[in-house]
Amino acid sequence: MREIKYAEALREALAEEMRRDPRVFVYGEDVELGYAFTVCKGLIDEFGRERVFDTPICEQTIVGVAVGSSMMGMRPVPEIQFSDLLMMCMDQICNSAAKLRYMSGGR
Repeated sequence: MREIKYAEALREALAEEMRRDPRVFVYGEDVELGYAFTVCKGLIDEFGRERVFDTPICEQTIVGVAVGSSMMGMRPVPEIQFSDLLMMCMDQICNSAAKLRYMSGGR
C-alpha cells in the first residue's frame, strides 16, 4: 500500500471529485496558492479560478456560501483553516442549513 501524507490524500480526493463532477468547487482562505497545510496546492492550475478561489476572512460567509450553493445543486468544499474558528460557523449550520427544508416547504 502506498503511503502519503494526509494533505496529499485530501488533495488527490479533491482533484478526483473535481474531475468527475463539474459542480464541485473549492474555496476559502488562501486556497489559490495552496497555503495553510498545502491541501489545495496546485488545484488552481488544473481547475482555474472559477472552481478554486480565495475568499475574505469571514468564516460565517464561507459556510453560508456552502449552504446556499448546495441548495442550488452545487457541490462546495469550503476551506476553514483552523478548527477554533468553526464555532463562528454554527449559526449558518444550525439556523440556516438545518432549517432550510422546512423554510422552503421541502423544495
